[in-house]
Amino acid sequence: MQSASAICYELDDPEEAARQLAASVKEKLALKKHAIGILFCDADCDGAAVTGELRELLGIDIAGMTSLAILENKGHHEGALTLLVLTAEDCFFSPAVSLPLSGDGYGAKIAEACKTSVSRAGDGYGSKPGLIFAFCPSGMPYSGDKYPEILSAAAQGVPVIGGVCSDDYDYQRARTFFSGNEYKDSMVLVSVWGNVKPVFSLRHVTSRFAERIRRVVEAEGNKVYKVGDETLVQYLEGFGLKTDVPDALLAFNSYPMMLTQEGGDETPLMRHIQSLNLAEGSGTFFGDVPTGTLANICLVSKKDVMAACRESMQRLLDETAGKDHGYSAILCITCCGRAMILGNDSGAEGTILAEMLPSGINLAGAYCLGEICPTRYGEGGGGGVSNRFHNCSITFCMF
Repeated sequence: MQSASAICYELDDPEEAARQLAASVKEKLALKKHAIGILFCDADCDGAAVTGELRELLGIDIAGMTSLAILENKGHHEGALTLLVLTAEDCFFSPAVSLPLSGDGYGAKIAEACKTSVSRAGDGYGSKPGLIFAFCPSGMPYSGDKYPEILSAAAQGVPVIGGVCSDDYDYQRARTFFSGNEYKDSMVLVSVWGNVKPVFSLRHVTSRFAERIRRVVEAEGNKVYKVGDETLVQYLEGFGLKTDVPDALLAFNSYPMMLTQEGGDETPLMRHIQSLNLAEGSGTFFGDVPTGTLANICLVSKKDVMAACRESMQRLLDETAGKDHGYSAILCITCCGRAMILGNDSGAEGTILAEMLPSGINLAGAYCLGEICPTRYGEGGGGGVSNRFHNCSITFCMF
């Protein structure tokens, strides 16, 4: 597989933005038999119009989503668009778009879109894809865990990398895109078939705020009622945290909950609080909080975010070092919460990645409201691989 990346800062004129991006790609890359484009853009940009124009200029499908900020070869950017084009003779790219997921039957709709994507490959590309890109809608009335859970079942365990689209925290402008169309409540998928050997890496930020570990004793999906012998609200207040706040997501951005499970999958889960119900003492999180897990609140610092970024990227490079597969590109899905924690140093992750990026490898990244990436579990990174939903994490896939 070969790739090329491009960046543009034109948010107001979709035709000009597409011309700039397409021209940059054409200078770097000759398209082969099969190709796909991935676009990440600022929420102020008309991503539907840009992807439509790119479809005409490049003659390929373009999938993508809005992001709080983007990452590309030279670092972190706000108010920008980045395009990653993948092309190959020995890989096949199969896109699909789900029906709207805000209504009833969202599980069946996700599964149907997945089955549509993974049923299109011709002969010579294997019995199932080697990788799925998933660009998911935000603000849906269910846990983010449903995305990897349903996709894994529908695609028989194919690894998934992707995220939940975001905006500038007004929660209104997040969109997914596909070749001239935008969607507020539909998932856009691309399955990759053939000679693709993806390698994944992720890092949570797990600095402890206090050793006040308690077991989750009453929860349903992503809603938590009791931790230990306290309501969730009481548990949070026990850390000295104020719960009577206008926006719980922003107020608790630096205080994610870390969940560990005794036995089985030892990889911790990180969960951001989405909202609090002070009257009943409960809280809703972006991802599921399993009953019986051990909870603790973390205090995440800029130093922690930067260290996790460097460690995860280094692990990715270590995993691919010496392999004879022709790796070409890296997709990075990182958390909006990390960008908020960095504050005035919002470009820190991008600077680290630009410094570490190997020559000849292209990078495209988005800051999302939830990250989807396989988790390895078992001592030393061995054992099985399952697709998981993450918060406050940075995830990578090299292919």
